[in-house]
Amino acid sequence: MLHDIRYAMMLCAPFAALAMGCGTTATITRINEPEIEGKIVSSADDMLLVETRAGNEMVATRNVTDIDHPGNVAATIGTLLTGYGVANIVVGAPDCERGGAAYCFGVFLPATIGLPLMAWGFATWGRSKYAASTGSKSSDVSFNVVPAASFQKNNTFLGANATVSF
Repeated sequence: MLHDIRYAMMLCAPFAALAMGCGTTATITRINEPEIEGKIVSSADDMLLVETRAGNEMVATRNVTDIDHPGNVAATIGTLLTGYGVANIVVGAPDCERGGAAYCFGVFLPATIGLPLMAWGFATWGRSKYAASTGSKSSDVSFNVVPAASFQKNNTFLGANATVSF
């Protein structure tokens, strides 16, 4: 059994590295200025508020030629892997009983990796696109942990508000 887990972990490691390599920063290309890499916080009055390693920076949208939003690569790879995984399940699931645990694990593994990668990619891409849209407000998150601590922030994503309680 341990032998099977090692192979699964070796298979998962490249995907985990890929997901970590695809960060949450956008690359903003500007006219006659160097690219800026950072998290787009909000957009208002023809300006983007970008959180960079050096601090917050305001970028005039009229100077922006392209924005490479984060998450698009992870979403694409996750979608392809999920599609392959679903096809793999359709074809391989009927043979799971005969093939044993390792076979069945391999049948479901691509979809198990692809679905969260796809969801993370689309969510990250969507947050960045929304933050760069005209009139977006700063995206904050609200968490309440009872009774130990309380963190309160507001979050509006694609026009929807959410409240999480534990």
